[in-house]
Amino acid sequence: MNQPATIFAISDLAREFGITPRTIRFWEDQGILSPQREGSKRIFTRRDRARLKMALRGKRLGLSLADIRT
Repeated sequence: MNQPATIFAISDLAREFGITPRTIRFWEDQGILSPQREGSKRIFTRRDRARLKMALRGKRLGLSLADIRT
């Protein structure tokens, strides 16, 4: 039986990773994240959460946003 995908609000991810929602929106603008939309609301999945976690890891390692995007 398929379970529904876990979804997260931008505030959930910001709180979990200790960053601002503005940072998440900026990274979305840069093409690092691509959440689904429901009207003007962003819907983040577990895949988006994993990408954010990997991107933050890359940033800590000194990678540029361009490197993280690829």
